[in-house]
Amino acid sequence: MKLTMVLVLYKLKPEESKTFQTLKQILGSKNNTPKNIELILYDNSPSKQDFTPLSHEGIHTTYYHDPRNLGIAAAYNYAWAAAKQNNSQWLLLLDHDTELTYDYFNSILNLSEVPEKVVAVVPKINSENIMISPVYSNSLRPLKQERPSPGVQEQPVMAINSGALIAVNFLNEINGFNEDFPLDYLDHWLFFKIYEKGRKVFLINVSLEHELSVLDYTRVSLQRYQSILESEVNFYKNFKKDLLPKYRIQLAKRFLKQLLTVRDKEVALKTFKKLFSL
Repeated sequence: MKLTMVLVLYKLKPEESKTFQTLKQILGSKNNTPKNIELILYDNSPSKQDFTPLSHEGIHTTYYHDPRNLGIAAAYNYAWAAAKQNNSQWLLLLDHDTELTYDYFNSILNLSEVPEKVVAVVPKINSENIMISPVYSNSLRPLKQERPSPGVQEQPVMAINSGALIAVNFLNEINGFNEDFPLDYLDHWLFFKIYEKGRKVFLINVSLEHELSVLDYTRVSLQRYQSILESEVNFYKNFKKDLLPKYRIQLAKRFLKQLLTVRDKEVALKTFKKLFSL
């Protein structure tokens, strides 16, 4: 199997990335001799960094710097184009803060045939001993529901980007990643498209640890929160339309909570404006 991997960085040296650290350990193990791997480090940082490519046999490493910081969708599309060019069958998406394991990497490398219609292979993702991915996508509060079991997922699920293995042929079919979701909700859109096209997701029985980003209004800028809102509304208004009525209610509850608990009332105001634009 020929594989392209993309690791997206922002204001972080490759050596400071938990994903890169664990990947380097795995590739350096004598028990792992991967072949036909293209590793792309896509750096959205303002300044280019000095980086010495990995020298492991069977792995070709590329460092690409894009100071425009267009988000992960642009990075993934760059990697998708590279995967097509080097005839990779699969594209592996990686964030900077996922702790990779030998079991996970061996499962990916030894993937030979997948069940019919499967175009995405994902691991279990845990954060603070809670399984956060994949989850069933028929609810706005999926963490309150039962979690999927390993195997082919007949019922629609959503998984986070990092650790997801996506078939290049499927990306060709949907014309790559939707850059209307430059950062937030790109994973929701991708897995929505998988089931919309009649394809499936396969969950391997391997778990990874991931640092879950929790929305903290004391640390998230107004601009960042605005970006999250835009992506949310875009997704529920134009794609997952069956959940739009429930999303309106959730947004109203969020507005009231922000009004009562968040010191910066501009946050609540942005929620209020977006609520009445639906």
